[in-house]
Amino acid sequence: MEHLVIENKGNQMILKLNKNGFNENYLISLVKRLQIESLAQKAEFDSKILHVAEKINRDWWSKHGDNF
Repeated sequence: MEHLVIENKGNQMILKLNKNGFNENYLISLVKRLQIESLAQKAEFDSKILHVAEKINRDWWSKHGDNF
């Protein structure tokens, strides 16, 4: 990709982005997502958390689904 360069330098991975090739709001959203992913990995969740997430999702839709 001409708008994205990834460099692997020892313990660091450096991303260089051509700001003309990306929407700023999208990049901010992407960085926030990377932060969340990093925190989730540190939490060391196991697969049981998926069942909790599915239950929360089902409960939310059963309560609010009619609004959509």
